[in-house]
Amino acid sequence: MLMKYKGFLDEDVCIKKRELLLLLSVCTLIGMVMGFVFSPRKNVVIGSYNSADHYNDGYCGCDEE
Repeated sequence: MLMKYKGFLDEDVCIKKRELLLLLSVCTLIGMVMGFVFSPRKNVVIGSYNSADHYNDGYCGCDEE
């Protein structure tokens, strides 16, 4: 059975540049998706929860008299 596949792999194949580029881009995207899915870090936070609103700093914006 192994000899049958060995003869198949020795054959020369002609491929267009467009097909090669498509194959490489699909393999790259599949690798990126699999890396996201099977990565050990699941709770990565980008940013540090800093917000642009300053409503929680004790200043309400109104003038007290």
